[in-house]
Amino acid sequence: MKTVIASIFVLSVLFGCSSTKKSISDNDPIHTLIASKSFEFTADWANPMVTQSMNAVANSGLIPPGSNVARINLAGNPNYLKVFGDSVSANLPYYGERQFGGGYGSETGIEFNGTPEDYVQTIDSDKGKYHISFNIRDKSDNYYVTMAIFPSKSTSVFVSLSNRNSIRYEGAIKALKNSTNE
Repeated sequence: MKTVIASIFVLSVLFGCSSTKKSISDNDPIHTLIASKSFEFTADWANPMVTQSMNAVANSGLIPPGSNVARINLAGNPNYLKVFGDSVSANLPYYGERQFGGGYGSETGIEFNGTPEDYVQTIDSDKGKYHISFNIRDKSDNYYVTMAIFPSKSTSVFVSLSNRNSIRYEGAIKALKNSTNE
C-alpha cells in the first residue's frame, strides 16, 4: 500500500511540474512600444562586476543601505537610457573599475548621446522577449549595449565598455512623453 501511495505521489509531482512557454502574443502592446523607437529605460538596480576593489568600497561603507557589492539600489538616483528614432541617449551611474587611465573632466557615469552603430532589434518568441543591441562611442569610451525587454516592460541592460568593467542594470521601460526631445 505504501508503495502505491509513494508511486502516485511521485507521478503527480512529475506530471504537475510542467514548464510553461512564455511567448508574446501578436497583439501585445510591447510590439507597438518597441516598433515606435520612442521609449525610455529607467534603472532600479545596478549590478557591477564584483572585484577586490569593489569589495573594498563595500567594506568602507560607501554602498547605499539595502545594497551589496553585487546589487546596488538606485532609488532616488535619476538615470535613463532613451531610444528616440535613430538616436540614443544615456545617463546611467557607473560602479566598477576603470581599466585605463582617464583624463581630468572625464565622465564618471555612462553618458552618451548620438546615433548608434549596428543597431539591431529582434524578437525571441520562444523566450518571450525582445533583444536590442547597439554600439556607440563618445570622446573617451566605446559602449556595447544589449537590452532584453519583456512584455511586462521589465528590462535588463548590459553595458560593455572599452576602458572599464562591464555592468548590468535592471529596471523597466516606458513610452517617451515627447519623442522630439534631447
